[in-house]
Amino acid sequence: MNYLGYTLDDINTILFYDPDTGEFFSKKTGKKLVDIKFSYRHPKTKKVASFHLHRVAVMMMRDDYLVDGEEVICKDGDRYNLKYSNLVVVNHKSAHPKQNHEKNCYLETDEDYIFVGTLNKLFVVRRGPEQAIYRTYSKEKAIGVRDRWLESGKVLHEWDETMPKRFCF
Repeated sequence: MNYLGYTLDDINTILFYDPDTGEFFSKKTGKKLVDIKFSYRHPKTKKVASFHLHRVAVMMMRDDYLVDGEEVICKDGDRYNLKYSNLVVVNHKSAHPKQNHEKNCYLETDEDYIFVGTLNKLFVVRRGPEQAIYRTYSKEKAIGVRDRWLESGKVLHEWDETMPKRFCF
């Protein structure tokens, strides 16, 4: 088996992982990795592989590969917290049960610039089809933000602190 064409021994020669801090270091440069993905260009083939570090952390600690359908999620919802105690391997279907049946989509409401999710019931103030200004579960809050956004000359961008860190679209 392998991960993106690399064996665990190959990955161990490229990366160092500290499970207590969740930090990764490149063994080639000695630098700390600051993102949740690491792109590596093979010196001979010049092919680039992008390692998902949360998957690599679990594989290094278990000394085994993840199988199809397994996904690594973070207990605290912070994708940058790669401490091994924060990582959990789950079945993809149990992690995302709604994705297997219906896709969440956003429909226009009777209010201009405000859309509502069909599955998550999330209200989104949008400046265009892909540009969200604000997300909330309260239609009244969305209307208030929309009004402030229109008064500001359409330059406002806010975040509702009550929103979960990770939600599906």
